[in-house]
Amino acid sequence: MTCNSRTMLTVGLALGLAGALAYFTIPAAQAFILASAPILVALICPISMLVMMFMMKAKDGGKKDQAVETAERRPAPPIGNSGPEQA
Repeated sequence: MTCNSRTMLTVGLALGLAGALAYFTIPAAQAFILASAPILVALICPISMLVMMFMMKAKDGGKKDQAVETAERRPAPPIGNSGPEQA
């Protein structure tokens, strides 16, 4: 899966709005917000990937995990002489 540019922009905009809101409402955190902004900009793609994976998991409802669990619960075929008999 690749980073979708629309999701990256949405996450970047959300981070920017949250940072701006925190910057103007919490004056004691202004230095921390300015120092962490470049790091958050560099992490937009990985954060977007985590958001997309979470959204896919929520949309799928865990159906893939249920399919794996049912496949694991199936009994294994019996081990025996399935080939030609040797004398």
